[in-house]
Amino acid sequence: MSGTSHGSAVFDVSEFLDRPRFGAYRILIFALCTLVMTVDGYDVFVVGYLAPALAQDFGVPFSAVTSIFVFQTIGLGLGAYAVSPFADRFGRRNIILICTALLGLLTLAGTLAASVGELAVLRFVASFFFGAVVPNLVAVTSEYCSQRSRPTLVIILFIGYTVGAGGGGSIASALAAQFGWKAAFWMGGLTPLFIAALLYVLLPESIRFMVLKGDRNDEVAARLRRIDPTLDLSGTHGFTIREEKSGAMPVAALFRHGRAPTTLLLWLSYAMNLFVLTFIASWMPTFLRVFAGVDLKQAGAIAALFSLGGIVSPLILAYFIDRHGATRALAANYVAAGVSIILIGLASADATLAAIAVFSAGLFVIGGQGGINALASMVYPTEMRATGVGWALGAGRVASVFGPMAGGAMLAGRWSAASIFATVSMPVFIAALATICVRFTRRAGSAPADRNAGAEGRPVIGTS
Repeated sequence: MSGTSHGSAVFDVSEFLDRPRFGAYRILIFALCTLVMTVDGYDVFVVGYLAPALAQDFGVPFSAVTSIFVFQTIGLGLGAYAVSPFADRFGRRNIILICTALLGLLTLAGTLAASVGELAVLRFVASFFFGAVVPNLVAVTSEYCSQRSRPTLVIILFIGYTVGAGGGGSIASALAAQFGWKAAFWMGGLTPLFIAALLYVLLPESIRFMVLKGDRNDEVAARLRRIDPTLDLSGTHGFTIREEKSGAMPVAALFRHGRAPTTLLLWLSYAMNLFVLTFIASWMPTFLRVFAGVDLKQAGAIAALFSLGGIVSPLILAYFIDRHGATRALAANYVAAGVSIILIGLASADATLAAIAVFSAGLFVIGGQGGINALASMVYPTEMRATGVGWALGAGRVASVFGPMAGGAMLAGRWSAASIFATVSMPVFIAALATICVRFTRRAGSAPADRNAGAEGRPVIGTS
C-alpha cells in the first residue's frame, strides 16, 4: 500500500500495478503511446489521400500508384517480423524512439522522390520501421497497467490510430489541395521527429521489462515512486513480477510450452480480419460508385463512415471484454462483422441503406482489430509480448496485401455486389472460429503459467 514500508522483502511489482488507482504518471505514458499511434496512423494512410495528386505530378495513370500501396504494406509486415524480437531483448523504449525518428526522416525523404518507383521504395522502408513501432506501443501500454485494465487500454490505444488515419486524411487532402502533395509529406515527416524528441524526454522504459532484466533496480524504484510518490521502498533489495520465464529466444518461446496452437490461431485471426479491413478500405468508394450509382464525393463520404465506426466501437468492445472475457466478446464481434458485410452487398443499390451497413461494418471490423491486439497482449507474458504482438501483426499484414488484389479481381470478373460481400464475409467468420478456439487451446494446452490465466485471456500469473 501507499506509504507502507515493505521491509527487506522482494517487492512485487505485479501486485503494485494491479492496484485500482491509475494515477497521473501512467496516464501520461498512455497518452504518449496514443499520440504516437495517431501520428503513425496519418503517415501510413497519407498516400491513399494523395494518390490522384501523385499520379498527376508524376505523369502516370492512377493504377501505377498502386505499387506504392503494395510496397508499403509489405514493409509494415516485414518490420513487425524483423524488429519486434529485438525489443524483447533490448527494450521497448529504444525501438520506439529509433523507429519513430526514422519514420519521420524517411517520410521527409519522400518529398525528394522523382518517380513512383522511388517513392514506393521510400514508403517501403518507412513502413518497415512503422511496423516495428505498433507492437512496442502495445507492450509499453500493457506493461504499465493493471491486468483488468489491459484490454481496455490497448483497444483505446488503437482509437488514436483510427483518428490519425481518418482525421489526418482530411488534413492531408487540404494541404495537398493548397500547397501540393509534398506539403502533406512535410507534415508527416516533421511531426514524428517532434514526437520522438518528446518521447526521449518523457517516455520511460517498460517497468516489467526492467524487472525481468534484473539489473535496473534503481530505475524500477524511480518509476514506482513516479507512479506513487508516497511509496516507501526502504529496505527493499529486489523486485519481481509474477510471470514465468521461458528462457528461450522470444520467437521460439511463442511455440514452446503449449503456446503453438494459440499463436497460430491468433495469426489466423489477424490475417482474416486485416484482409477484410484492407479490402473494404481500398475498394469501398469504387464499389459504391459502381453498385449504388453515387458520385465520387458521396461515395467518399459514405466510405468514411467505415472509419467513423472504428472510432466509436473500441469502447463498446472493451466494455464487453471486461464483462464477458476477451475470446467470447471478440468472437461475437467477428460474427456481427460478417453479418454487417453481407448486408453491404444486399443494400448496395440504396445509398442510405449502404451507408448504415458500411458504418456497422466499421464498428465490428476495425473494432475487431483493436480487440485482437488486446487479446494478444494478454496471451503473452512480458518477455515475449512485443514479439508475440509483432509477429501476429506481421501475419495480418501479409494477408492484407491480397485484400486490394481480390477487390480488383472481383470487379474485373463482374461479380455482383451480393456475391462480393458474401465472399468477403467468410474470413471474419473464420476469425470468429479461430478466436473461440484460442479459448480452448489456452485452457487445455498452454504453459503452466498460462493455465492460471483462465480461458478468458486473463494475463499470465507465475513466478519469476
